[in-house]
Amino acid sequence: MTTTIPKKIYELISAGETITTEFKSDVKGLSDRDLVAAVVALANTEGGSVFLGIEDNGKITGLNQKHQQTSGIPPLIANKTTPSLEVEVQKYEQEGKFIAHIQVPKSHAVTATTDGLILRRKLKHDGTPESVPFYPHEFTQRQSSLGLADPSSAPILSLTVEA
Repeated sequence: MTTTIPKKIYELISAGETITTEFKSDVKGLSDRDLVAAVVALANTEGGSVFLGIEDNGKITGLNQKHQQTSGIPPLIANKTTPSLEVEVQKYEQEGKFIAHIQVPKSHAVTATTDGLILRRKLKHDGTPESVPFYPHEFTQRQSSLGLADPSSAPILSLTVEA
């Protein structure tokens, strides 16, 4: 079902890209790989929203023909992520242009694309967000922040006690 953009969503778009909000142009038909990568980056950070059909500057340019049937996006994401992510998608219309709002949950495990790509979001020095590789040495910190691991409880194998 398509609805006009609610005030709450319009305000979110007007605020621009953040750690939890990503705009993706679909003028040329965003690749499935790039769409799934954007979702994975959000899931590995705080969750949030991917807006498909919006340029980085917030201009609504609309969905490409290949994404007009937004009902295909959740199964695409679920099939192309590991562990599978369940997203919700809402289609909105403004002045004859459609966008897709993909709501991404915060993952409680390190999530990757089925191609093995693992990303997270971070702020650049100028305060703008970007998606960057999520390296294995960062996994423990992520698990610790989620309360899933306690790095201080790891045994120190080389520790000896002298009498």
